[in-house]
Amino acid sequence: MKKIIATTFCTLMLCGLLLTVGINMVVAQDYERNSYITQVTPTLDGEWTSPDEWTDGDETWIGTDVVFRSTHDGDMTRWIVEFLTDTTDDSGDYLQFCFDIGQYEDSELTLGHNNAIQIVGHTELVKFNVGDGEWVDWAGSALEVEWANSLSTSSASSTPHWIYEIQIDKTTATIPWEGDWNFLLGVFDQSNSGDGLQTWPPNADTLIPAEYGTENSLPEAIPEGLTFAVMALLTTVSMLVGYKYFIKRKETK
Repeated sequence: MKKIIATTFCTLMLCGLLLTVGINMVVAQDYERNSYITQVTPTLDGEWTSPDEWTDGDETWIGTDVVFRSTHDGDMTRWIVEFLTDTTDDSGDYLQFCFDIGQYEDSELTLGHNNAIQIVGHTELVKFNVGDGEWVDWAGSALEVEWANSLSTSSASSTPHWIYEIQIDKTTATIPWEGDWNFLLGVFDQSNSGDGLQTWPPNADTLIPAEYGTENSLPEAIPEGLTFAVMALLTTVSMLVGYKYFIKRKETK
């Protein structure tokens, strides 16, 4: 009986681990991420002002070079983007957000459906609208964007790198900004221009909204439940315990 219980326990834990892996794979293929309710309102200074300033945001990576998080509350959506390998101050550097707020998922840019912002050379914010299927400067945009960036260190890298903090007032958008929405995040380092524009989702085209990823705006704080690492640890422990039990039973016979 004990043998059956131990075997069942190990099997259930292994199934739990595989289920976790399966769920993560589906999300990765669909390029969806979650934004949770802001717990710590960040100071927009281009760095981690406190160790817990952005831990209320879900972490998403672009390869191994870029990590970003976001949170939201009320009228605001907030972002921190860390470009870990960009350590130089170049006028040609830029960060770009392309928005498909209404989730139209068009095959080309469409006036009234899409707009964008860029932070260029770490000094200038540029807003874009759509004209003839291309991005065009939109100096008259009413979208309120606060931002800051700096060369700073963080827990992600002890080497000073560019950290961007951005806050957008959703009520000032010309397209109603409610619930979930689609976007593309891109970063470009002039010193490593051969890498091109690194994007989330990977290799997405800024001119094709159908290739953008989805931001799920959840009405809750980021959960502190079981992570993949914890599931893996529990599975390993359960298998070791089960194996030790079988060995002990064998030795006592």
